[in-house]
Amino acid sequence: MDTAPVEPDLVGPWRRNTWIYGLRTPFSFVFLGWLTLAQVISPAFNVEIYLFTLLAAFLGLVVGAHYIDIGTSKEKFSPYLRIPHAMLAVGFISVALGIVVGVYMAVRWDIVFLAFVLIEGFAAVAYPRENPKPVHSYLGFGLTWGTIPFLGAYLIQSSTISLLAVGLSIFIGLSVVMMHHLAVMSRESPAWKDALYLLKIYNYSVYIVAIAALTGKFLGF
Repeated sequence: MDTAPVEPDLVGPWRRNTWIYGLRTPFSFVFLGWLTLAQVISPAFNVEIYLFTLLAAFLGLVVGAHYIDIGTSKEKFSPYLRIPHAMLAVGFISVALGIVVGVYMAVRWDIVFLAFVLIEGFAAVAYPRENPKPVHSYLGFGLTWGTIPFLGAYLIQSSTISLLAVGLSIFIGLSVVMMHHLAVMSRESPAWKDALYLLKIYNYSVYIVAIAALTGKFLGF
């Protein structure tokens, strides 16, 4: 690679299929990794809740928000990808399905969780469409892709929010903002190769933390 990519993950096999690229891996796995950590540190851990949480997040934020982003920003991606006409519609439908799963979880396990579902459902549409503008900012990204979903994931497992969860959620919010900034640097900074390298280190570090925490939970240590 001699020039900086338009997006840090618009390389390799992902760019050959817009639907696969739209999942925005491996960065989406970072988001799921932090949700995993939030649920694992909860005093209680229900595997069914964990799987439903991953499903809601996958539908609403991994598929929905990213498909809406690509469908809304055709001028940005069209030089590199063929944008399917249905991508934007599929994004909205996926967000709606994610909200439905979240509402089901709130009704079944903790109605307070509904507040997190509504906030994240709104953000899944508002952030990629950059409307309202304040949502599409570092603060908005840190809150809606870090702090708030982390707290929501902890709450639905434990039915409470601890000071530990609040403190970690703030750190997670800051860390995903730094990840986002590295992604911006990877396409705009002369040191884009260094930014890509640091981005990979961050990604794999989150994966390792999430897998180790989940393994420890199941093995009892």
